[in-house]
Amino acid sequence: MIVAVLLRVYEVFRFPFEQDELYTIDEATNLFHTRLLPGIQARPVFFLLEHPFLSISAAPSAPYLRLLPLIFGVAGVWVTWRLARDLAGPVAGFMALVLVTISPWHLYASGFARYYSLLYLLAALVCWQLPMAIDSDRPRRYLTVLVPLFLGTWTHPSFVFPMIGVALAASLFPPTGGVSFHWPTRTAWIWLWGPFLGLSVVVLVAMRILHHSADVANGGDRGLLATLRLVPAMVDWMTLLVAASAVAGVVLLARSGSGSARRFGWMAVFGCVFTLVALFALSFRTSIYADYGIAALPLVLVVAAFPIAWLAEHLSPNVAQFGANSIAWILVIGILPSTFSHLSDGTRFDYRPALAQINTTGASLEVLAWPIAIQRAYDPALKSRELPTSAAGLDSALKRYQDLWAIVSVKRYGIVGDDTGEMAQWLRQNCRQKGEYQRPRLDYRIYRVDLWRCTAGA
Repeated sequence: MIVAVLLRVYEVFRFPFEQDELYTIDEATNLFHTRLLPGIQARPVFFLLEHPFLSISAAPSAPYLRLLPLIFGVAGVWVTWRLARDLAGPVAGFMALVLVTISPWHLYASGFARYYSLLYLLAALVCWQLPMAIDSDRPRRYLTVLVPLFLGTWTHPSFVFPMIGVALAASLFPPTGGVSFHWPTRTAWIWLWGPFLGLSVVVLVAMRILHHSADVANGGDRGLLATLRLVPAMVDWMTLLVAASAVAGVVLLARSGSGSARRFGWMAVFGCVFTLVALFALSFRTSIYADYGIAALPLVLVVAAFPIAWLAEHLSPNVAQFGANSIAWILVIGILPSTFSHLSDGTRFDYRPALAQINTTGASLEVLAWPIAIQRAYDPALKSRELPTSAAGLDSALKRYQDLWAIVSVKRYGIVGDDTGEMAQWLRQNCRQKGEYQRPRLDYRIYRVDLWRCTAGA
């Protein structure tokens, strides 16, 4: 836990603002009157929580804005440990604690001024408490599920997808074994599902009365390539070894003699499948990002820890100790390159070196930048406009200004927003590269910022 806290505090202070964090300032300040679309109507909880903090500071620093995500992230680490320990014992609990501590995805969420660490925390709480509530059928237990379930649903719509799978599997697979669907009891309807549906309807009606839509659309779709990259991006973010260990854990849990462990394995399967199918389908209608899968991450990390606990329990003492320790170290060492890469370079672009180089030239030229919000936050004195993504738009800008700068974001697959390669070809033909900025990484990801000087007739 101490290591988890230190890594997340480092994360909070280490990196510059990211585009969406600047949007958080507007959304949490103006709430339902934000200028940004689609608004906060379908995801108000996080912004309502941030609002008092921004009322105190009109121009928050990055660490100040990330304080709540940091708290939620640390709490999520603790809940992950408790969930795995209660499910499969202290070995699984400790291994899950290690995995979430060094998880690049969870580190990112804990140091990012958005709602993702809160989604993780609330999802982990539901996964931990729901099976116990169903088994005990007590009002108090149901209330411990109702609160995170309701808050998670109104933190972001993506929370609902894994929770549907979790609730269905928890009802299909009783701890006594076998498969038989158990409809919620009268107590469950009174203390959990009824209040959850009723409160959600009240919120929807309140939105309508206040003349706010509950639109969840996030703009147009990002294209087929972005859709096809969703699952690989999530696997890369959780790391391939964790994904492989999670698959092995699901298989072992499904064959476990413990009905509770077996049920959780199916909760993980249903939760992850529902999430992937829903996000894939919705990506053809609206913009979907890999971040939206984080509510399923607690399921993945807990089942990924299970093979170590299984080895420690089912093999002879000497073999078990050697095998469990060996696989645990392989798993951790396999994740550490991604952890180091994240702590070194982050999971975002840093445009400050490019802006600094532009200022050292002394030339008062137009700057084409994306995202424009970052440039205006760190260097508002520059003359700038949004970077076009088409050759026609770039030609128009060059014809108008004759001499300009272009700040370009590059990932492993190429320039962001340039799936056709049109922008890359135009830059090579019309510009000279003046800078390339990135920090050391040991993983497959790239977050590089390129600076180009473009001159008419070059």
